[in-house]
Amino acid sequence: MPFHDNAFFSRRAFLQASASAVLSAQATLETRVALAETAASTKGTASAARYVANRLTQHGADILFGVPGATCDPLFAAAASTNGMSVVVASSDLEAGYAADGFARIRGLSALSVTYGVGTMSLIGVVAGAYAERSPIVIVNGGPTRLDLKLQNEHQTLFSHSTGRERSDLTMFREVTAYAERAESRERVPRVVDEALATALRERRPVYIEIPKDMWDADVNSSGGALAVAPQPSGHEGAVATRVIERIGSAKRPLLLLGIEIQRYGLTKQAIALVRKLGIPYTTTMLAKAVIPESTAGFAGVYIGANSVPAVRELVDQSDAVLALGCVFGRQYRELATRSAKALVSASGGMLRMGGESTPAFLGALIDALNDQSYTARPEHAARNPLSGRDYTARRKSVPKRESNGATYDAVLGTISDFLDDSFAVLTDTSLSMYPAADLNIPPQGTFVCNSVWQAIGFSVGAAVGVALASGKRPLVICGDGGFQMTAQALSTMARSGLKSIVVVLDNGIYGIEQFLLEPKFFGGGGGHLSYVGLNRWSYPDLARALGFKQSEAVASIAELKGALDKARSANGPVLVSVAIPQRDLPAQLVKEPA
Repeated sequence: MPFHDNAFFSRRAFLQASASAVLSAQATLETRVALAETAASTKGTASAARYVANRLTQHGADILFGVPGATCDPLFAAAASTNGMSVVVASSDLEAGYAADGFARIRGLSALSVTYGVGTMSLIGVVAGAYAERSPIVIVNGGPTRLDLKLQNEHQTLFSHSTGRERSDLTMFREVTAYAERAESRERVPRVVDEALATALRERRPVYIEIPKDMWDADVNSSGGALAVAPQPSGHEGAVATRVIERIGSAKRPLLLLGIEIQRYGLTKQAIALVRKLGIPYTTTMLAKAVIPESTAGFAGVYIGANSVPAVRELVDQSDAVLALGCVFGRQYRELATRSAKALVSASGGMLRMGGESTPAFLGALIDALNDQSYTARPEHAARNPLSGRDYTARRKSVPKRESNGATYDAVLGTISDFLDDSFAVLTDTSLSMYPAADLNIPPQGTFVCNSVWQAIGFSVGAAVGVALASGKRPLVICGDGGFQMTAQALSTMARSGLKSIVVVLDNGIYGIEQFLLEPKFFGGGGGHLSYVGLNRWSYPDLARALGFKQSEAVASIAELKGALDKARSANGPVLVSVAIPQRDLPAQLVKEPA
């Protein structure tokens, strides 16, 4: 595109032109990598880039998410030419991070790479959330060369994307990962890669690998063996299980609370066996909703602290023995954690906490030991299940009824709940909608993903890409308009990848959850909303079409929403539906009656 006095080369056009240049050069780069690998294979070696790609693929991270750049392009070339691996390029570094996060939550490991500094620093918030919520993302970064660092230190000439500090990326990622190291030599590459992967798989948390950008093509030893990834039992699990069973057996109102580590460590079958063995009511945290099929006998609902539906809140509050297995407790669970140390028995993060004491105990070995214990279930325990059914209405029977018209949060979530079937994976965002979303009727083989501990708005839209590719299910995203505006460009990746997503944007024109936390009287009709929580009004259907969606519409009633969802079910590509939510509406359980 030529430059003229009355025209300018837009940033978008520049990025498009740059992307075209990258793609045209990609074949040459991939060919160079392949030729180098052919020569290296006779020596029992591989390039550093190929070694990383091979090791990731061997352990289930068979898609590299990211945005290519000069520091990491050889890794993209190696991934694109590695059997069994593919590349998904996102529209932004942030979106790539969320996609990798979503993939890791389903598949158990994911791979992510963006440009040093300007790209990686955009990922800090994403990776911190993955760390808090046990999502094993492998961040692979192409770092500065020795010459880069030498010239920066001696002559104060910054290398590309440098802050002027020698280890800025490495230092930052050490705060939000379980492992972060730089391979300073070709001999160190296999060791750093293998230690990182083993840590991610063992601890179910993100890790960071940094390889100098001039070392991607260097030959490294490719004869690495199996990784030691299984968490080792502490040896205390049997004795601890005996104490726990005694505690449950002597309680009058025992309760089981299941957490996300059940899913992260692949303990679903063992957890179901324990639920059936104990015969006591069970709930899950919001992060772990549907961690086992909610059709399993004894299910009492999802516990989200004070904002749970009354029946679930009372069940937990009145329990004299809560056995929490694999739970990551966010601020919603402070009351449970502090109200009575004697009532809560919690096993997570490799420790069991009971009666003020802490004992090392690996969750999988502990659940196995609990299943091996002798225990006689009592009928009065099982009878304390307050659910008359699993549908949305039955789950919310204890929520006080209120008069409401139109597309309210409760009505919209109820409509979506009725719409769901086994083909969908459901993602909810951090918004007012997440409270009634706890009561969605997720089918037995369904998938539910949220970000309820870290609570980053916009998570769901980007994560849906990774969840779809990892699970093979259709992602149905429920996102507030404020969160959607954070990561809307993920629609482009959905369209480009041919994902049959359904994105439901709840459009009320404000950051509703912030308004609720700061000044809830607004929702009762008291004055206007806070000036700084208002959103610029977007035409969401027009935006979706501009980003490649063939089907999108705005609705303002439940009847229109039902019609839009019915059409979306048979769509061959992604669909967006924006729903006009009354600005002063709140989910019913959040409404406070006047004193």
